[in-house]
Amino acid sequence: MRDGSFATLADVLEHCASAGGTTAGGPLAAVGRQSPPKDTFVRGCVLSPRDRADLLAFLISLTDVGFVTIPGYSDPFAAPP
Repeated sequence: MRDGSFATLADVLEHCASAGGTTAGGPLAAVGRQSPPKDTFVRGCVLSPRDRADLLAFLISLTDVGFVTIPGYSDPFAAPP
């Protein structure tokens, strides 16, 4: 998820709810939720449409694109003034 493999937060929620992703083609084609080595503790979650919408709205509310454009915070490797 952190590698940009999902285009939207809604896609991330769907991935988590299904307990694993599906790779449709190629040499690594598989259904993640059916992977034998996956721990049985890892399972999907059932969210009502309302809960899913509420969770998505909450996650979107945490996005602050303005903060990273403040020069003092935008480059963590910049020399202090």
